Amino acid sequence: MWLRWLSLTQFRNYARLEWHLEPQVVLVMGGNAQGKTNLLEAIACAATGHSFRTANERELIHWAAWQDPMPFARIIAEFVRRDGPVRLELTLIAERAGPEVSLRKQARINGAPHRVLDLFGQAAVVLFAPQDVEVVGGMPAERRRMLDLLIAQTSPAFARALAAYQRALAQRNALLRRLQEEGGDPAQLDLWDEAVARYGALLMRERARVVQAMAPHTEEIHRALSGGEPLTLRYEPSLDPWRWRGQMGLGAAAWGPHMPEETLREIFREALRQERALDIRRGATRLGPHRDDLRFVVEGIDLGRYGSRGQQRTAILAFKLAAARWLRSAFGESPLLLLDEVLAELDEDRRRFLLGALEDVEQVILTTTDPMRFDPGLRARARGFRVRQGWLEEVPLPDP
Repeated sequence: MWLRWLSLTQFRNYARLEWHLEPQVVLVMGGNAQGKTNLLEAIACAATGHSFRTANERELIHWAAWQDPMPFARIIAEFVRRDGPVRLELTLIAERAGPEVSLRKQARINGAPHRVLDLFGQAAVVLFAPQDVEVVGGMPAERRRMLDLLIAQTSPAFARALAAYQRALAQRNALLRRLQEEGGDPAQLDLWDEAVARYGALLMRERARVVQAMAPHTEEIHRALSGGEPLTLRYEPSLDPWRWRGQMGLGAAAWGPHMPEETLREIFREALRQERALDIRRGATRLGPHRDDLRFVVEGIDLGRYGSRGQQRTAILAFKLAAARWLRSAFGESPLLLLDEVLAELDEDRRRFLLGALEDVEQVILTTTDPMRFDPGLRARARGFRVRQGWLEEVPLPDP
């Protein structure tokens, strides 16, 4: 899979851009704050409908566009898949209502209007950025988001279930707060307990399945990167199925992707019912996928809590490369790799391993402030571009 064409209108610092590519290594060079990362962000936005850099997506609209009555930004990306090309379009429209500004998104696939969620599953993209190192030791929400965006690329059904779960959870929490403040019959929660359990069980099983599938790849890659250290990915659901299954008298069954979804749904629903009193006192739902975590563990040591920055960097790089392998098996073709200043903090051995892993990828787009960090062989087969203040031009790369 590769990107053939990218068109940007009023996106970040690009007032207008038309970029045509081939299936090869692409090296984007330039100083800091010139627009290198913005290109990768735009490609990832087209594939997922979301920015990996900011929760305030109004920032994606070019500053000059805010002088217009209705500011907007548009991304059009044409990916070439094994079964043919697909054109993805995402438009972000800022709508003013007095001092308030809201953002509305519109999506098109091959020119036809679609929900933004439908962008998932159309293209496979793996992005590695310097800030990803912070994910290992950061808040659990960051790790959940990383895992969910990965799974959603292969399963639009997962993306829809995640959105439905978040809506049901918000409704349940609103009712919990009302019961906390005004009192009332807790049985009012039955409807939302059912919805939260239905969608939540699907999310938990899928997360467990993908983590289990990625684990061998992650361990193998991490051993190569670290000189032999095994890395374990540990999915930790806030709902402990073992505990609740025992309390319900259902016997001991292995928790994981092989537990029937209906069984997990029943366990989740019963746990919510039994925890109602405490949830009402707190005004929030304490159990469920919104409280789950993904941990990175080496020989019993949780790298998020006790790992050095170097260990965390190696762990997240191993995860991203394992994600690329997993996506390749899911799609039947290599994903597009987007690597933002990936060599800046890697030693020579890790650089060599990473660049070697790019050999069988159809297309990889790398950004750098210094092209001499890349070995002569890669520079000889790469196509070079330089970006300055939102202007992109093709340039020759330094001689090998």
